[in-house]
Amino acid sequence: MRFNRVGASGLEVSELGLGTFEWGHRVSPETAQALVEAYCSAGGTIVEISSFASPAAEIVGSLDLPPELALIGRVGVAVRGGAARLSAGRATILRQVRELLCRTSRDRIDVLVLDGFDAQTPLEETASALCTLIESGQVVHVGAAHHTGWQLAALRGAGIPVVAALNELSLLDRSAEAEVLPAADYLGVGVLAGAALGRGILTGKYARGVPRDSRASGGNRDWVVELLTDSARHTVAGISKAAAGLGVEPLDVALAWNRALPVASSLVAPRTVAQLEQILRSDLVLEPEIRDALDQISDPYVSAR
Repeated sequence: MRFNRVGASGLEVSELGLGTFEWGHRVSPETAQALVEAYCSAGGTIVEISSFASPAAEIVGSLDLPPELALIGRVGVAVRGGAARLSAGRATILRQVRELLCRTSRDRIDVLVLDGFDAQTPLEETASALCTLIESGQVVHVGAAHHTGWQLAALRGAGIPVVAALNELSLLDRSAEAEVLPAADYLGVGVLAGAALGRGILTGKYARGVPRDSRASGGNRDWVVELLTDSARHTVAGISKAAAGLGVEPLDVALAWNRALPVASSLVAPRTVAQLEQILRSDLVLEPEIRDALDQISDPYVSAR
């Protein structure tokens, strides 16, 4: 597995990151341990907890993890009365970091991600909390998820040492290309591509309906179905055609497209060791003409130019 520097920071990560989206739901602690072992054996270096409230934190805390495996944790979303809201205030950040450290049985969070831009809290207050955490050694690096380009610049301008931007980025969601990637490049911020397989859709498993054992058949149905549009089906059909011509799987084409992007790591969240092993074996490199064709079918704006 290749390794990349995250922006202008000293942080190096593997080109694939291990997501924990279904840990604690359809992934048991035993399977999670097997996933981590297979991932680390292949050279993987980062594991990402998908939200502050995720039960994956407790599972991470129960596993036998190598000390060099870096943890990406998220804070900044508070839930009260069943409603979630952004909260990047000092008290919230400090409390949530303490809870994450306790739940994961870790002494530090390697990349603490602000899970959204809180326009109601002064950036100076957020910066103060993060400075305290970094100086105390509880946090090593800071990232930002679901931020636009100008929001990344605003964080940097307030003295928040953001080194990574985490945005969904795949052949099904290329919105980060328009603004986030150029801003990140200008600011020296690395990019972590979330949901690199389009929430599982780019594997082609939904081409003929919703499989019984898929995410869309369970509690995460809405999260997947919102991307199952006619445009997405057109894109998947094009990927499948390219895969058939190359003698590979659609997954290989999707990962190859991401691998050529200016991103430090692409995050995947396999549910089984077999799924992870398929991902780890994928090493396809796309010829320029094939990549151009995929760009055309996956982005209506590009097609219209």
